[in-house]
Amino acid sequence: MNEEVKYIIEKLQELNPEAPILEGFNQSLIGYASFYADGESRFCAVYDFELMISELIQQGMTRTEAIEYYDVNIANTGGGFYPIFLYRE
Repeated sequence: MNEEVKYIIEKLQELNPEAPILEGFNQSLIGYASFYADGESRFCAVYDFELMISELIQQGMTRTEAIEYYDVNIANTGGGFYPIFLYRE
């Protein structure tokens, strides 16, 4: 894990210990963001979608399989505070 990612994780855990960090996607973690819920500022992780797909492809998936995996197993997970997925076009 590089120093920048380590800093992001440490800072996010300090700001919101309940914020989920997606295991296996450290190279896709590009920062954190704040949002307001119930009148309070909350923080969550921000991941780069294309970097996530690249990581899945490096694990042996095709691009189509990686996107399907993302759709089923990452984007639609339930529970507390969701990460933000950044799409660059």
